[in-house]
Amino acid sequence: MRPRNAGLLVGIFLGILFGGAAIGAEVIDRILAVVDEDIILESEVHQYLQFNLAQEVDLRDLTNEQLNDLKMQVLEELIRQKVLLAKARADTVTIPDRELDRELDNRLQTLEEQLGSQEKIAEYYGMPLSAIRREFRDLVREGMMIEQLKRFYLGDIRVARADVEAFWETYQDSVPAIEEAVKLSHILLRDLISDISRRAAVEHADSIRRMILGGEVEFEAAARRLSEDPASAKADGLLGTTSRGDLVPEYEEVAYALEDGGISEPVETQFGVHLIRLNWRKGEKINTSHILFEIVPTAADEGSTMVRAGVLRDSILAGKESFAEAAQRISWDAKSAAKGGALGWFKPEELPDDFRVPARKLAAGEISEPFRAQFGVHLLKVEDRQDARTVSLAEDYERIEQMTLMQKREQEFNQWIDKLRSQTYIEIKQ
Repeated sequence: MRPRNAGLLVGIFLGILFGGAAIGAEVIDRILAVVDEDIILESEVHQYLQFNLAQEVDLRDLTNEQLNDLKMQVLEELIRQKVLLAKARADTVTIPDRELDRELDNRLQTLEEQLGSQEKIAEYYGMPLSAIRREFRDLVREGMMIEQLKRFYLGDIRVARADVEAFWETYQDSVPAIEEAVKLSHILLRDLISDISRRAAVEHADSIRRMILGGEVEFEAAARRLSEDPASAKADGLLGTTSRGDLVPEYEEVAYALEDGGISEPVETQFGVHLIRLNWRKGEKINTSHILFEIVPTAADEGSTMVRAGVLRDSILAGKESFAEAAQRISWDAKSAAKGGALGWFKPEELPDDFRVPARKLAAGEISEPFRAQFGVHLLKVEDRQDARTVSLAEDYERIEQMTLMQKREQEFNQWIDKLRSQTYIEIKQ
C-alpha cells in the first residue's frame, strides 16, 4: 500500500531556523520514517516544532546540537502519534469541523498573546494567517483524533484509596510543596472605534496615496517609514504571492480588481486601513504590497471603554449576572471567555506584568476596578488564593489522588502503545 504524507506540503516554507535553513527559506524535504500507511517527512518534524514546542521555547535560542536532539525526540513522538492515528482511523474517530476550528482559534489566540499581534504571527511563520490555518489544519485535526482515542481508552481507569495511599507512601518525599499562587479570571473589553478615528486613518492613508501618485514619495519608502505592519515594512511593503482565500476578504476584493501596478483607494480591514498595490496577477495568484495605517482610538473612545467596564463591574457586583456569565457574553479574549473568563493559577512571578498590582491588592472573590493594558481594558477577579505549605495526605487527598491516577494512566498508556507498535509496520530511514 502506498504511504500517505498526511496532507503536508513537500518543501514547505518554514518560519524558524532549523538545520541551517533560514527563516522563510525553502527546505528540501525527505522521508524520515514510514508508519503503517503514513510517512513522516522532515517538514512534518519542523511543523510540529513550530506549532507545538515553539509556544514553550524560542527555537532560535537553541544550538544546532540541542535542535538535533529535539528533532529526534519529536520524530519518536510523531512515530507514536502515527501509530495512534492508524488506530484512530481504524476505529473511525472523527473531529467535527466546528470543534477543529475552535481549537485552531484557541491555538492562534495563544500565539497572538505570546507574540503580541496577528501581524507578528504572520511574520514569525512567514505566511498570512489564513495560510497558517490551512498549513496546520491537518496537524491539529490528527492531534485531536489521537486525544479523543486516548480519552476513550483511558477514561475508564480509576484508582482506589489503597492505590493513593501506596503512591503517597512511595513518593511523598518527592511530591513538591504547594507554592503561593492566585487563581484569576478576567474580562477583556476592546475599544469601540468611532467614525472620527476611522476617518482620520482613511484621510491619512489617502494623503499618502496622493503623494505616491504625484511622485512626491515612492511607495516602498512610504511603506518602510509609515506602515504599521512590521514584517512587510522591512520588505518595502511586500506581502508576496498569495492565492484567493489567503488574505482577508476586504483586502482580496480590492486587490483582485486592480490592474498590474495599480494602487488602491484606502481599504479598511480588521487590521486597519491599507493602501494596496497589485504588483502582478497570474490567474488566481496575486503578488501585492501594502502600507498599513493603524486606526487609533481617540481619547473619547478609550474613555467610553473605561465607562462601559465600570458599568459592567457595577452590574456584576449588584448580582445582575455573574462574572463568568459576563465574560462568556462580552469578553474579547475568546479562549478564556469560553471558560467564564478563567485564566487559571499563577505563582507571583508568573503573573503578567499588567496584572501584578491589581492581583496583589484583591482578596479572594474580589473584582478589580477597570484598568487598561496592552490589549484593552480589563476587569480582573481573584477566584482563590493559596499560601505556600507542604503537602499532606489528610489535606490534599484529591491532589494526590489525581497524581496517582495520572501515573496509572501513563503506565497503562505506555503498555497499550507498545502493544500497538508491535502490531504496526514501522521503518525509520537513515
